[in-house]
Amino acid sequence: MDVILLQYFLDENDNDMAVYLARNLTIFALLNHKRFIPRINNYAENIVPLFDAALFRSHFRVTPAVYDIILREVQGFIVSKHGGGTEQIEPSKQLLIFLAYMASQESLREISVQFGVGIKTVHDVVKSMSYAINTLLIRIIDWPSIQTQQAISRDFQLQSGIPGIIGALDGTHIRLYSAPKGDRDYFNRKQFPSIQLQVVCDSDMVIRHAYTGWPGCTHDARVLRNSSLFEDGEQGNAIGQRNFIIADSAYPLRNWLITPFRNTGHLTPRQHRFNRRLSSARQIVERCYGHLKGRFRRLREITVRKPPHIIAIIISGCILHNLCVLSHDDVEDFIDEDHDVNANFYPNIYLDGGCGAARRNEIMNALL
Repeated sequence: MDVILLQYFLDENDNDMAVYLARNLTIFALLNHKRFIPRINNYAENIVPLFDAALFRSHFRVTPAVYDIILREVQGFIVSKHGGGTEQIEPSKQLLIFLAYMASQESLREISVQFGVGIKTVHDVVKSMSYAINTLLIRIIDWPSIQTQQAISRDFQLQSGIPGIIGALDGTHIRLYSAPKGDRDYFNRKQFPSIQLQVVCDSDMVIRHAYTGWPGCTHDARVLRNSSLFEDGEQGNAIGQRNFIIADSAYPLRNWLITPFRNTGHLTPRQHRFNRRLSSARQIVERCYGHLKGRFRRLREITVRKPPHIIAIIISGCILHNLCVLSHDDVEDFIDEDHDVNANFYPNIYLDGGCGAARRNEIMNALL
């Protein structure tokens, strides 16, 4: 409707009113007009099927075989969604959207354009798929049986010369775009918002334990003491006799958790040698984090704001990591240095256990 049409119904005294109505109706029409957003059509349906295995792995960070494993698990759990119109989004396409999200640091907008769906649809797909993977594939993060611990111990001994190691423990910080609700507790000592992730990995870089959710300012040792791992270790429920986990000096020394001797300038040659071997064995968990964040780059910085959703994305990344390792997919292509391990640089704040000190001396004295 324009000024001329309005003037047909109004006399000359109402000319100002006609102009006023025309301007406001035009503004109303512009505000309510749905803006056209150009998108790529049928990328998942027509382009991705043309990818060979190497190109698929490059784009989605998993092999086609691992993609098929995940799809078989989740497709009965995930319902088809509508992409803002009449076209249904099948679980197979939802999984591609989720993997593209985890593989990159692209925005929801960029992924929505790539897959020809709405931004909110991408958000909903990422949320539902991460919860589905957490629910249906959490068994992929599995604590080793006593028999498996023996095999892991042999591998660690061949590499380091130390018998009895069944896992390496460490924490890292998962950067957040912003602190949830502006809570200052999420800011670590490097002054960026983060959430703590604690893992134990074995000699093959398989994550055997993953625990996350504590804000970035939290001490690594406090995260450990509030995890099920600490309770199981103290009660002797998780670790076979004569076996133990290794960690750095930020953690308390226990009979099941062996840390290096603190270097106060008076270490003996045998203690120095023990520390070097322990450090060599612990490198596997640093490589684990390097692969986790290098392969699934979303874990370099997460932009969602609600802690439950953040946690689901982090654990999903750990599950995807394990699926890749267990499928014997080469990890070397993706390992990057993780600069956010030990971002707080806190020393251990808990007393070392006397049994732990005796156990460490026993291990040191047995080394050849």
